[in-house]
Amino acid sequence: MLDVVAYVLFGLFLLMVPGFLFTLVLYPRKESLDFWQRMGVSLGLGVLVLIYLGFVLAQPSLKMLTLAPFVLAVFGVCLLFALIAYWRGGLDVAIIYARALRRKISRPKPPKPKPVPPEEKPIPPKLPPPPEELPTPPEGKPAPPPEERPAPPEEKPAPPPEERPAPPEEQPAQPPQPPEEKRESGESV
Repeated sequence: MLDVVAYVLFGLFLLMVPGFLFTLVLYPRKESLDFWQRMGVSLGLGVLVLIYLGFVLAQPSLKMLTLAPFVLAVFGVCLLFALIAYWRGGLDVAIIYARALRRKISRPKPPKPKPVPPEEKPIPPKLPPPPEELPTPPEGKPAPPPEERPAPPEEKPAPPPEERPAPPEEQPAQPPQPPEEKRESGESV
């Protein structure tokens, strides 16, 4: 199974890399082709380069159409295309694509959202359970009268937020009230 995966990856490498380097020679600027156009042209040119290499290596005078010479010839052509692409300034496009691929692969995970504290809600008081829900005493022991049963502790509910008095430094200052004037008849204004 691993052999099949290795052959498939090696075949894609042999098809795409010579064609991609050839597109860098022919179209050295990024604006010439977008990514998908460059990949399509790379595939076509890669097949073209491999066919011509196979044709040259299959000449009766060479008789070198075996795996090792073929792979070495492909690497030699790739090196030649890389040098020409560097000379024409096309390797900048390869660097741009490599950086974009690295960002895609190592994209940091988005930060986890901070937990929002729950809103303060008043706790409802616990009421004693109705008599039918009270636990029944074991048989043979009489139930204590209701007055002797321990009452559950009563919790005082917190006042709603709008009724709570504000701390002294947060209370708004009240404007001073003018003193009431008394008239001669003793009535206030």
